[in-house]
Amino acid sequence: MARSSLNIDGAGLEALLGDLDRVRTDFETADSSAQLTAEACGHARLAAKVTSFATNWNDRRAQLARQITELGEALSTIDQTFAEVDGELEGTLVGGDR
Repeated sequence: MARSSLNIDGAGLEALLGDLDRVRTDFETADSSAQLTAEACGHARLAAKVTSFATNWNDRRAQLARQITELGEALSTIDQTFAEVDGELEGTLVGGDR
């Protein structure tokens, strides 16, 4: 069965883009957060383990941050393209009624 409409939740998409931006920022700043956590441990060996874990995940966090950025860019492109197509369809429908 063919659909007669195409809907995209613009507000939901904007909220998702905001969430992705916050997650990306968290990934990009996780190393400094880990350092603060290590300093707050109060135990030298535990602090060393926290620092070691954070350091070992630096490359993976950077990779995930890049992927999140790419996903956000793709979603933005989808939103923009949908808006353009919606405008064109509206113009066709309005122009077709004349």
